[in-house]
This record gives sequence, C-alpha cells and structure tokens, in this order.
Amino acid sequence: MNLPEITLPIIIPDGITLLLHPVAVHFAVVLPLVILILELINLLTKRKALSVSVYILFVLLTGVFLAAYATGVTDGKEAGPLLSDDGVSALKAHKLLGVYLVYSTLLPLALKVLSLFVKKGWSRALYSAALVGLIALTLFQAKKGGELVYTYGANVASQQQLEDKVEELESELEECKTLVVASVENNVTTEDTNATLRDSNTTVVITAPAENNVSKVESVDVNVSSVVKKELNATKKSEVNSSK
Repeated sequence: MNLPEITLPIIIPDGITLLLHPVAVHFAVVLPLVILILELINLLTKRKALSVSVYILFVLLTGVFLAAYATGVTDGKEAGPLLSDDGVSALKAHKLLGVYLVYSTLLPLALKVLSLFVKKGWSRALYSAALVGLIALTLFQAKKGGELVYTYGANVASQQQLEDKVEELESELEECKTLVVASVENNVTTEDTNATLRDSNTTVVITAPAENNVSKVESVDVNVSSVVKKELNATKKSEVNSSK
C-alpha cells in the first residue's frame, strides 16, 4: 500500500516507556467496535444517552489512537536497528498507516455531527460507511503490527539477545583477523631474517676458500720462483765451467 507521506503536528516525548504500544493498540482496536455496537443498539432503542456516549467514545478514540501512534514510534525506534531491510520497510509503512488512522478518527465523528443536523438517510449512511471503514482499517493495521512481531521479530527480547550475540561474535572475529595478520607479518619477518642469515652463511663459506686459494697461489708462485732461480744459477755455473 503506497500512501502519500503525511505527518502529525505533534512532538513525541522521549520519556515514553517501551512496550506500551500493545496496550494502546488493544484499546484502539476495541473502541471502534464498541461504538458500532452502541450505534446498532441505538437504532432499536432510540436513546439519546447512547448518542452522547458515542460522542464521548469518539473523543476518547482519538486520544487512544494518538497514544497508540506515540508508543508505536517509541517502540519502532528501539526495534528498527534490529530489523532486516524488509522489516524496516514494513515498519515505515505501519507508521504511515498509523498517521492515517489518527486522522481517520475525525471523519466519522464529523459525519456523526452532520447527521445530527441533517436528518437524512444518506447522512446516516455516510456516517455508517465511515465507521465501518475505520474499523476495517484498524483491523488491517493490527494485522500488519502482528506481522512485524511474528515475522520480523520487532521488539522481541530474543531478537535483541541474538543481535547482541552477533555483535559479540563479530568483535571476536575482528580480533582473530588482527591476530592472524600479526602472525603472518611475524612469519614474513622470520623468513626474511632466516634468508639473511642464509645469505650471510653463504658469504662466509664462499669467502673462506677464496682466501685459502689465494694463499695457495702465492705459495705456488714462491715455489715456481725458487725453481726458476735454481735453474738460472745452474745455467750460469755451466757457462762459467765451459769458458774455463
């Protein structure tokens, strides 16, 4: 049901106690039915006292519908964050229909006053149709309110407990993710350190034999030079002997 957006020119106080909406709703559903029953009785008895009672009940009905709306807004603020997207949409539609119902209580009352001055059949018929329409709309609203509770879990204590548990699990999950990230970073650091150590060991292993080889080359060079010197000395001696 796509209804035009309308509002009530009232401010909902913050001090309203939670979960009073079901109490107010019960009166809002019953009072229109009581008015209808009194009107049916008045058709047979024609008693003015019943007509006066109907006017008083209409004024009371408007107050009850305002109370139902105010308590519904209060409970809705508490339930809204815990509902799914479909639940939030249903809650908004329920609130808007509540605004229409508050205004709808004024229509049968106005037609009741009109029928008092215009004593015609059509005026009474309009009043009766408006009253029956108000009852039907109230029952429809009550049905939608029940769906909010039983289908979407609005203002159900177990729903709040589940939401708290989900938040706790999400918090623990975030902590686990943080620990995993820290562990991975530590492992990477450890692997880098091990790799550096392996590189250092390789350098040491490679460098040591290189120094030994250089010393060996130097010793070979020394041996070769001594041999060359010996051969040169032998050659010189042979030359001297031959000249003699």
